[in-house]
Amino acid sequence: MLRGFFKFLNILALAVLLASCMATYIEPTKYWQLTFIGFAFPIVLVVNVFFLLLWILKRDAFGLISLVAIVLTWKFIYSTFAVNFNVVNKEAGIKVMSWNVKNFDLYNWSKNTETRAQMMELIKKEKADVLCLQEFYTNNQLFHNLEYLRDSLGYPYVYFFPSVDLHKFPKSKLQSALWKKGELHQIWGVATFSKFPIVDTGKIDFKNSLANDCIYTDIDFNGKKARVYNVHFQSIHLGYDDYATIDSLEENQTTRWDPLKKIMRKMKRAYAKRSIQTNAVAESMNEYRGQKILCGDFNDVPVSYTYSTAKGNLQDAFVEKGKGFGTTYANKLSFFRIDYTLFDADIKINSCKTIRRELSDHYPVISTFSL
Repeated sequence: MLRGFFKFLNILALAVLLASCMATYIEPTKYWQLTFIGFAFPIVLVVNVFFLLLWILKRDAFGLISLVAIVLTWKFIYSTFAVNFNVVNKEAGIKVMSWNVKNFDLYNWSKNTETRAQMMELIKKEKADVLCLQEFYTNNQLFHNLEYLRDSLGYPYVYFFPSVDLHKFPKSKLQSALWKKGELHQIWGVATFSKFPIVDTGKIDFKNSLANDCIYTDIDFNGKKARVYNVHFQSIHLGYDDYATIDSLEENQTTRWDPLKKIMRKMKRAYAKRSIQTNAVAESMNEYRGQKILCGDFNDVPVSYTYSTAKGNLQDAFVEKGKGFGTTYANKLSFFRIDYTLFDADIKINSCKTIRRELSDHYPVISTFSL
């Protein structure tokens, strides 16, 4: 009786595991429920491994079903948890850093100058050849971030397309709250800095979002050209009350259902917008015939429509050279990898690492490659 009940639970767990993998193929605009199951893939996988071990201990042939299902999902396991034995991470060739810098800690008013200085010092220390920065912020008073990176840190070639430019909206409510007597010019967006010449630029317009963008730069790497896409896919836009709900979960406290439903509604909207944005980026990359690199904050996990569609036939630098979960989201509860650097199949990846310093809510991802 008890054995039959466990087999029923095992079949249920297997169905959920396979459904989570289907989330990579089906657009969230059609079946958004699958996206939440894909999000929970690591947990569902652990449950299925538990059942596999149980049947092995019981010497029950039913375990073969679990084994086959787990083998069939190996592709998704490998993208979630990288296993690379005897891989030498040698930082050789061209170095690219992708980092969501969270406006250089603009809104943490008590410490923003200190955090900004530490972030700039980290960038200076890593000496990347190409910087792909999301949630980039600069202004014409205290935070001359664009000019500092260009003139002081040695990135003479820049492409920055502002998502929000308060200087262009002199009578907006947003500006009146942040602008001081019309003297402050503030801009936010996605920016790519390069030590190599940028020969062409462009933007993929996300018509369903004001604050999220994708830009691309054609860079001449000593006579060899590659197109670098820098993307920031749709954010969930959690508020302070949402973070308080998450904190209560981190601290093993009980929380009400209504705040959780609010977070899930925001996630649902973000999933739908991301799928449209991802399709636009994938279409642009498919049309481009040269070598290409995709960097950025996907705001989504490896078992997702966003990652699967954007990746296509590209190589994932972390999957090729990393180990473990490769966490990029700086949160106590999180082991999520939501920031990526993807390369064309004929580009040689030499190394990949993340730097776990909580200067932003994301860790920088740094890769080296050879054309």
